[in-house]
Amino acid sequence: MSSESEKDKERLIQAAKLFFFHIRDLASFINRFVELFNVMMKTQILPMKLNEESCLKDFFEQMIKNFKEMQLMVDGKHKQTQKEPLCSKVVTAVASAAEKCANITPHHTAEEMLKNIQASGAAMLLKTSHILVNLETSLSLLMQFPIMGLRLSDFYREETKEQSDATTSGKSTSPECPKAITEEILKKLQDVLSTENAHKPVEAAADELEQFVKTMEMTLQVLQKFIKTMEGDTSVLTQAQGK
Repeated sequence: MSSESEKDKERLIQAAKLFFFHIRDLASFINRFVELFNVMMKTQILPMKLNEESCLKDFFEQMIKNFKEMQLMVDGKHKQTQKEPLCSKVVTAVASAAEKCANITPHHTAEEMLKNIQASGAAMLLKTSHILVNLETSLSLLMQFPIMGLRLSDFYREETKEQSDATTSGKSTSPECPKAITEEILKKLQDVLSTENAHKPVEAAADELEQFVKTMEMTLQVLQKFIKTMEGDTSVLTQAQGK
């Protein structure tokens, strides 16, 4: 095999490995986002469970379903807020009053007021940022890639490294691993990603997967930045409730 083909094979292997860890990061970020959403909106959205042997399409479809459900909740809370003419204009004043009232009214009353303000503020933040719509759109676009029919384990298997370490240390291991696993992964990715008329199928597969990885990286960056904003808002409101 030519050096150019070997280079493309290495590109495909590295892209597959990056994809594997990006998906795991995505699951982690999504669950943190859901956790913060539940705190701010007083909801009970269940976290995502990442099964490396499940089809990627199922995982993405569940994420999109969750975002749609969350969007409906945000829209409902936002509409409720809009029906109260002065609500959005006096959030700060009411929060201050609720804090002062803690000294002359039952504590749970002031706390409940703060929770309602928190949910209204969270709904406004989520609504105006369009984060849920953007995430749903991004994931829907990623769903169009042909690799959605594969499992996460079809891209990378962490035990490959362990088996490689075992071979280096002189421990017995199957002669088919990890090389056989790598070749199996390459074959699956090449078959799914490269077009039928591709002059260089491995190169075409590497190009396609690298593009997918870049798109995922942008989605992760947006999600991570928004999570930091939510964490800041949650921290401030939690401190207010604790006073």
